[in-house]
Amino acid sequence: MKPNLQMISMALLFGVLAVGGCVQPLQTRLTLPDRYLVVRDQLVFYSDFPLASHHRLLEELLAERGDLCGQLALPVSNEPIHIYLFETAQRFEAFMRLRHPNYPQRRAFFLETDTRLEVYAQWGDRVAEDLRHEVAHGYLHSVVPSLPMWLDEGLAEYFEVPRGSHGLNRDHLNQLAERLAHGRWQPNLVRLEGLDPAVDMGSGDYAESWAWVHFLLETCPEHRDWLRDHLRQLRERGSVAPLSAHLNRMFNRPEEALVAHIRYLAGRSRPGSGKP
Repeated sequence: MKPNLQMISMALLFGVLAVGGCVQPLQTRLTLPDRYLVVRDQLVFYSDFPLASHHRLLEELLAERGDLCGQLALPVSNEPIHIYLFETAQRFEAFMRLRHPNYPQRRAFFLETDTRLEVYAQWGDRVAEDLRHEVAHGYLHSVVPSLPMWLDEGLAEYFEVPRGSHGLNRDHLNQLAERLAHGRWQPNLVRLEGLDPAVDMGSGDYAESWAWVHFLLETCPEHRDWLRDHLRQLRERGSVAPLSAHLNRMFNRPEEALVAHIRYLAGRSRPGSGKP
């Protein structure tokens, strides 16, 4: 039987129309959220859903700036941090696949260019944790150039927990304590400092980065001052000797001091210890 050319032509036409009808909605879904705008000091929020200007999460993110700058003795910046909130995970993931296909799959991202600080995040059950982490990156990058990757992430992991927690990230603490108990972890700050920024860090790297930051900020004022001075020098010079060099001068074995700190935190957190 010979093919009916008229029927083939009609089928092709309907196919083109069907595809054409799908392209525009897809392109619309993959644009940045911009229907609603809320500006709160340094933070500029964009969303496609209504967001109260005094939402409690926004208030917490504003307070985080004071906590971070106070704890680290950093100045407050007025550089805007642009925060794009996607209403659904599906829309966020589709946007990231189109615009940033090489990025690993996550719920939120911080991006820095020569002229802008940006955060992309999906509005979900863990949006508070995600935004505390990514906005911490924004606050840090607005005042400290050339942050080492491990320190950048360690600080963000410290500040992603709710206010009043003294930076205690229980997920990281539990992971490190368990690995210590089974002989599967030995801290190594020099290794962290040598990680390639182009390679995504693993969960163990995030946990150890958090542990070093928590050790420096929460054990004694002298340790906190070491970290503050390191950040001050980064701000003033753009490049300084790695923090491990300083710790090796201050401790015979800084890794053993960190292990002792993790064991202390883990023991204090056990049920029946009487402490949070």
